[in-house]
Amino acid sequence: MSRRRLEAAILAGKEIGEGKEWPSHFEKVELIKEVPFKYDRDGVYSLQFSLEGDLLAVGYGNGGIELLDATTGESAQNLQRSKYGGLPVTCIRFHPKEHSMFFAGTALGVVSAYNTADGSHKEIIVENDNEINCLDFSLNGSSFATGGKDLDVRIYDTDTQQIVRQYCGYHENTPHSDVTQGHAMRIFALRFHPENNHIFITGGWDNHLKIWDARSSDGVKRTIHGPHICGDSLDIKGFKILTGSWAAKHSLQVWDYSEGKLEHDVEFPDEGRGAFLYCAQFCDNNVVLAGGSGTNSAKAINVDTNECLGTIKMTRPVQAMDTTQGGRIIAVGGADHFLQISKLA
Repeated sequence: MSRRRLEAAILAGKEIGEGKEWPSHFEKVELIKEVPFKYDRDGVYSLQFSLEGDLLAVGYGNGGIELLDATTGESAQNLQRSKYGGLPVTCIRFHPKEHSMFFAGTALGVVSAYNTADGSHKEIIVENDNEINCLDFSLNGSSFATGGKDLDVRIYDTDTQQIVRQYCGYHENTPHSDVTQGHAMRIFALRFHPENNHIFITGGWDNHLKIWDARSSDGVKRTIHGPHICGDSLDIKGFKILTGSWAAKHSLQVWDYSEGKLEHDVEFPDEGRGAFLYCAQFCDNNVVLAGGSGTNSAKAINVDTNECLGTIKMTRPVQAMDTTQGGRIIAVGGADHFLQISKLA
C-alpha cells in the first residue's frame, strides 16, 4: 500500500470512529501554528509527517533532526543534536511498513536510521564523496534508493543496507562504450511509484525526468525533457506526474506518466517575481501545493481551475514542505527561523 493510500486508510478509520466525513473539496488554507525555533538552525532543509500524521520529522541546515507534534508544533524529541558548522539534513522518509522508523540523508553522503519509539539512531550508509539530496522507499519498503551530487542512483536492500543496483550517471570523460542514460547533472528528487514496487522517477539540474525500472540492468525506460528540478518537487499520483521547476515561468506542471508528455501547466501566482519552485506535492480534491524562492511562499492551487486557494507566507525561500491526510495538515519550512503548520479546509 502506498504512503498516500495508507495515510488515507488510517485517517478514514479515525473519521468513521468519530462519525465524521472528509470534505469533498477544499476552499481555503488556514494557519494552524507558526513554530519559532529556540535558536538558529540554519533553516529547514527537509521534513516529513509520520504515516499516522501525528508527528513531524524536521531536518535542519546544521545537521539537527527534531520530532514535533504535528498539530501543536511542540517539540516531542530531539533525535539529532544540531552542530555549529554542521551540514544539512537534505531528505527524510518514513518507512511504509515500520511506522516508527525513518531514514535521513545528508550533505555528507550519510544515511541514518531513526526510531521514533525509543529515540535511537544509527548510521547505516556512507556514500563517499557524495552529497545525498534525495531518497525514497519502494512501495513495500523492502528497498530504498538515493540520488545526489555524484549523479549515480543507488538502490539498497532495506534490511541488509547492501547495494542491489547502482546506475551510473553520465560524465564527459566516460568511455563511449560505457555511456549510460543516467543523469548528467546533480539529482535533487526521487520518487518511487505509489502503485509499483520497482518503478521510480528522478529529476535534477539537467532538465530531464528519468523513469526507471529497478528490475533492469540499464534502468532508464523513458526520459522526459523539461523540468529543472532543484528540490523535493516531484510527485506521482496515479498516471500523473507533478513537477516544480526552479524557473520563472512554466514552473508548475502536470505530465502524463504513460505517454511521457506534458499534460498542462498549473498557474502559480508569482506577483511578477517568478515562481522558482523548490517543492511540489499532490493533495486531495484536485489540489496541488508548491513553494519556492520567487514568492517566498507556498500556495495551494486547484489544478482544474487554476484557482489559488490560499498562500502560506514566509519571509525567505521555501525549501521544504510536506502534507498529510491529503493536505488537511501542511508543514512548510525554509530559510526562516520558523516553520508554518497549516491546513486545507
